[in-house]
Amino acid sequence: MKRIGVVGAGAMGSGIAQVGAQAGLEVLLYDVADKPLEAGVARIRAGLDRLVERGKLSAEERAAIDGRISTTKTLGDFLDVEFIVEAAPEVMALKKEIFQKLDHICSRTAILATNTSSLSVTEIAELTDRPDRVCGMHFFNPVPLMKLVEVVRGAQTSGETARRTTELASRLGKTAVQVKDTPGFVVNRVARPFPGEALRLLGDGVASPRQIDRAAKLGAGFRMGPFELMDLVGMDINFAVNRSVFEQFFYEPRFRPHPLQAQMVKANRLGRKTGAGWYRYDGDRLLDAPDGAVFYGNPGPLPTGTLHIVGDPTLLALAREAGLPLTDDPAAADLVLVEASRLTTTEAAASLPDPARVVGFGGIPGVVLRQLVEVAPGLQTAPEATEHAVAVFHALGRDTEVIQDGPGLIVPRLIACLANEAAFALMEGVASASDIDTAMRLGVNYPRGPLEWADELGPANVLGILDHLQRFTGEDRYRPCPLLRKLVLAGSPFTGGAAR
Repeated sequence: MKRIGVVGAGAMGSGIAQVGAQAGLEVLLYDVADKPLEAGVARIRAGLDRLVERGKLSAEERAAIDGRISTTKTLGDFLDVEFIVEAAPEVMALKKEIFQKLDHICSRTAILATNTSSLSVTEIAELTDRPDRVCGMHFFNPVPLMKLVEVVRGAQTSGETARRTTELASRLGKTAVQVKDTPGFVVNRVARPFPGEALRLLGDGVASPRQIDRAAKLGAGFRMGPFELMDLVGMDINFAVNRSVFEQFFYEPRFRPHPLQAQMVKANRLGRKTGAGWYRYDGDRLLDAPDGAVFYGNPGPLPTGTLHIVGDPTLLALAREAGLPLTDDPAAADLVLVEASRLTTTEAAASLPDPARVVGFGGIPGVVLRQLVEVAPGLQTAPEATEHAVAVFHALGRDTEVIQDGPGLIVPRLIACLANEAAFALMEGVASASDIDTAMRLGVNYPRGPLEWADELGPANVLGILDHLQRFTGEDRYRPCPLLRKLVLAGSPFTGGAAR
């Protein structure tokens, strides 16, 4: 392959054109008018200039890349192009119109790919006389930096088309994962619980956006918290994708949007692009960013008072090593710390001698792996017990966020729901376990793939969190994937053996 075509000179289309030219391909970039074409070319040249400034390209290489890109306002110029990527706005009627025109113009051997992030590739392909040569080629923004491409196979996409598209993605320097044509594909589907559960935690009064973002970053290793991410993407886009996936899945409860999304859009609090969302911005600069870790690597003083730990042997070992005063008798303890991922603090306290001295904490992932721990007093917990719990974790070199007593806390709830959605995608044959994990690591920069994470935490723990969420809330959105239940019964992991 020596030449590709790109339809649409917006942010995605110009990015695809840039990486194509950088890979040594001739690129023909189309848009309907001079202004968007000029803007697209200017965007490409600015990106190349930055690479030169950083020493990643020579001036000669930059000129050669620029010279491989030509533009057109006439779709007829794609007559002899063998691979075309459509990157028009995410409007089904527009994409159908473009594909019908390309189908009549291009040679019968040409492959037509759509960069859609959530629309049906099968529906687009059915309007052509070559559905076997139509596929999805979903790049991620910004295209020059993001390493993932989802190669989406429609109902009639041939193996040869998927193979050639995967080879092109590799030539462009991308990692390709092959996925089935389902709403949201892998990334936009499996990622839905990250903002979705964050909004529910906020809506239920469990924690604030700042607390949730700190817990996600310092407790689980996400690069951005869910509210920071919503501000970056834009609340309008987040809401639109959420609604699209929800509707395409015929109102599956797991994808139901939250009223807070609609409220933010109506208030024009869209995030960075409007200067205000969940946080405030001066251009791209976040004015009220969540605090980083204070106590991690800088432990506070050891508190006095005896401590009893329930449900977390690793925390017990950490506390013993630090020299905290421990007791095996909960009745004799000044503070009882209970791992509260699979039951609320209030539930746990009901079976202990003195509920006023019981405080829950997040121990999935384990405290030894965290920079921050959620601390959740129950309804009967005394304020001094909460203060004691905070002091204990600070003494162990961990930051804390004191949150309301809610099922699953923050980090366990986010991870369990992500793993559950990934399990549904695996069960439905959307992609392999390794491709799902690769897609989530590269497409949205997750610290681990959700299925890999489930195996590390233990599928039984993930199932326990989900069962507790469903039982406590009564919501079907938390029903565990049948494959997860089967793997727990079989004692099998997601990333090997029976799950593949």
